[in-house]
Amino acid sequence: KKNNRWTEGLISAAKAVASSTNTLIETADGVISGRNSPEQLIVASNDVTASTAQLVAASRVKANFGSRTQDRLEEASKAVGKACRSLVRQVQDIIAQKNRDEGEDVDYGKLSGHEFKVREMEQQVEILQLENNLAQARQRLGEMRKISYQED
Repeated sequence: KKNNRWTEGLISAAKAVASSTNTLIETADGVISGRNSPEQLIVASNDVTASTAQLVAASRVKANFGSRTQDRLEEASKAVGKACRSLVRQVQDIIAQKNRDEGEDVDYGKLSGHEFKVREMEQQVEILQLENNLAQARQRLGEMRKISYQED
């Protein structure tokens, strides 16, 4: 019975790798066509890395010490992780370049004292709004993860 549970876990981990890889491909296609954001590509890439690591961890439970198959799986996992990290770095570089290109060029030194203070306060308000949105998004993600753990 324990072996059956392990086998089911291994199959589930392998399916998660396949699913996350498929999501990565679909997300990349969506980024190219403008349906998805580059940030979604980063999330999908990180999911591939995580699901691959889970597969390796599941396989280690029953693998024989020095198993050639296990060694190859771990090498493949390292290659997947390296490729995903490279993809994430490239996407982050693209996002940073896009932000630089779209950023407003304001010479804050030339603003009057009042204009400067207004801009500063507007920026503080925007930061607070973004922080609140981030906190809410993290809360929702935490709730979603609780549900997914309860289902497993």
